[in-house]
Amino acid sequence: MEIYERNINASVRREGEDYIRTKASLLDLNHNMRIEIIVRISDRIITDSQAQMVKTPFQICGQTAKYAHNLKGLKIERGVTKKMAGLMGRSDGCTHLYELAVEAVRLSSNVLLGFSTGDVEWRERKLSDEEFIEKAKGFLANSCLPFKVNK
Repeated sequence: MEIYERNINASVRREGEDYIRTKASLLDLNHNMRIEIIVRISDRIITDSQAQMVKTPFQICGQTAKYAHNLKGLKIERGVTKKMAGLMGRSDGCTHLYELAVEAVRLSSNVLLGFSTGDVEWRERKLSDEEFIEKAKGFLANSCLPFKVNK
């Protein structure tokens, strides 16, 4: 018998020529929260970030939404999630909001990778696995098994 369920969703949409807007949300019995980031495609910089805490288990939790603004100016690159932990307040923040921010950044990074490897190819995958892996390895080196770099 299931006793609890948590749903995390994320989506990205293009905003003009040089921006994407990524939203991530968490919904369960105790939480309803969202984070939204805007990323400039040309330099991978987060130009805006905001959070909304619709439902939290404790009133004080709502105070943690302010940390989302700290992501402004952050570049999406290797090591970004380590930087984000401090920016999102650590023990003064909210672990769930941090998780949502990480999800938004990861999805944004994936979309940016898609743009750099050829938007249509990224969505429709016409290349063989080997060709695509080789093309994307520079961006995803050692991130998972297909992109493992043998030393």
